[in-house]
Amino acid sequence: MQGTNTRAEIIALLEGRTEEFLGKIRQFILDLDELEYIDFLYPLDPDFAQELDERAAEARAMLENLRDIEATLRGLDSGKIKIQ
Repeated sequence: MQGTNTRAEIIALLEGRTEEFLGKIRQFILDLDELEYIDFLYPLDPDFAQELDERAAEARAMLENLRDIEATLRGLDSGKIKIQ
């Protein structure tokens, strides 16, 4: 019977609220659901966190290399860098 009382209390709290307010509540609930889903998919495990950090470092290194390659290609395209 507790569930019925809780639902009635929630409905009473929401009655008369503006659509904007209800939209904010809906988004808040969706955000909480997303956080719980993320916790389910990616549990807080120190080994897993370390692996993610290592992969993030690898990704940053790859992005830096890509930026260097793009700068070199722009230099070649503009004539600032010449191949001998």
